[in-house]
Amino acid sequence: MKEIKNQPEFWGKALIAIYVYGRKLTRIKNKFARRILLIPYVFMDTIITRGLLNSQIPHRLKIGIGIKIWHPFGIIIHPDCLIGDNLTIRHQVTIGKAKDDGGVPILGNNVSIGAGAKILGDINIGDNTVIGANAVVTKSFPEKSILVGCPAVDISSELKR
Repeated sequence: MKEIKNQPEFWGKALIAIYVYGRKLTRIKNKFARRILLIPYVFMDTIITRGLLNSQIPHRLKIGIGIKIWHPFGIIIHPDCLIGDNLTIRHQVTIGKAKDDGGVPILGNNVSIGAGAKILGDINIGDNTVIGANAVVTKSFPEKSILVGCPAVDISSELKR
């Protein structure tokens, strides 16, 4: 429930509550009970997450603790991605495959993603990385990177001067 309280606005709370509910369903061993409890999840995911918020955050997705979603509209995350703790994500973000037969991103801890950013392909994003608004990230970057542009480049060394 900490994940829900952590959200800055109502729709972020709703989106995370639906995700957490779906995630907990995967732990239920009894198939009959899981199928019965899946009915409200499918309804909420279809009507609220996909219909109203135009987002896709599948219950299969593995996200660490401390996620914060600002303006949870148009967020698409591939179910096979791995996401660390303390992710901050904004609207219109896509995290997924670059091509149909490709891999998916792995995001470290304390990653902040700006509005409209795209993170695509079999890549790794290091801990404590900031991804700027509308950046298109298609290659791996180490920890403490600051990524901007299309294609994304790391400007962290330029800011240290």
